[in-house]
Amino acid sequence: MDIQLIRKIDRVHPYPAKFPIDLALNYISKYTGENGVVFDPFLGSGTTLLAARLLNRIGYGTDINHIAILISSFKQLKLSQEDISELQTFITHFENNLYNIIQSVETFSYPSIEHWFCKNAITVLSSIKYEVQNLRNDEQKLFVNLVFSSIINTVSNQESDTRYAAINKSNMTIEHITDVFIKKFNVILEMFVAFNNICTSNNRVQIYLKDAKQCDQIIPTNSVDLILTSPPYLNTYDYYLYHKHRMNWLEYDVKFSMEKEIGSRREFSSLKKTQDKFDDDVHEIFSACNKTLKDNGHIVIVIGDGKIQGEIYEAKSHMEKIGEKLNWQLIDYSYSSLDETSKSFQQSYRTKGKKEHILTFKKGVCQ
Repeated sequence: MDIQLIRKIDRVHPYPAKFPIDLALNYISKYTGENGVVFDPFLGSGTTLLAARLLNRIGYGTDINHIAILISSFKQLKLSQEDISELQTFITHFENNLYNIIQSVETFSYPSIEHWFCKNAITVLSSIKYEVQNLRNDEQKLFVNLVFSSIINTVSNQESDTRYAAINKSNMTIEHITDVFIKKFNVILEMFVAFNNICTSNNRVQIYLKDAKQCDQIIPTNSVDLILTSPPYLNTYDYYLYHKHRMNWLEYDVKFSMEKEIGSRREFSSLKKTQDKFDDDVHEIFSACNKTLKDNGHIVIVIGDGKIQGEIYEAKSHMEKIGEKLNWQLIDYSYSSLDETSKSFQQSYRTKGKKEHILTFKKGVCQ
């Protein structure tokens, strides 16, 4: 297994606050056997299911964020040699015919787009979006949409993936923006071809755009060996917000992702919800997950402390209380300092004393 290549595939698209693929490989190997069943109810960028694929496990994942589904689906993608050849033709055609394409394309628009994107960015992104329609199949479209999504915030006026503020960015010429897309496309395609060659196991992963509170409606009862997941870190991040422009350009339902997201700053800083709301949401999700989990199955939760109304939300004690209600026994625990592991976030989020916890539970036998 080429772990360096796998790490690159796992980081193919920006997605803050994700755990490393090494962690997922370790826990899946430890708590499941060949053909074991793994479930991630907070799928995020699909690290758990990428590891499940590599280890030839059966995998399920749910998320309410469209970009999470896009990235996770990319990591399960299988392209034929014909697909790869046609993608190479696609990018060559785009590079050689850009100005002809621009002349024939109607620019895409949505409310406030001109605040967040300069005219050149709108022109080039509209041209990419138009060209995707000409691809032959859904696999090729998924590949290009992943590359497209990965550059949107880079060429926008959005400051960063963890800072939702408009700034002026220099050198946003048509040539520069096109070059960003072409270089990213070629890097990802080369990386994917290498990955495609080493990942030959059958894909037995299912991915759902669905609220995890309803996971027991789609995953068989008592079928899961391991739940490996990372719930949101309370009042730290708004996934819907920082992926908002990606969702707008890809014409996804931003409102759905916004309203279904739990633990967001929108809920706890803007709407002033209490920590009980977050605990209730997590309990409801894990209660549904518990129905899918086998007796003596394992649950690994990676979660960080939050801060709400000036007080630290100590995630470990809250997860333990939720676990007790579900007849889960804590069998292993470790932590690290969030101040060291969250340097991509604004300084205000990196409160001293906050920890990132890894809690391993075992489900008790039903009486």
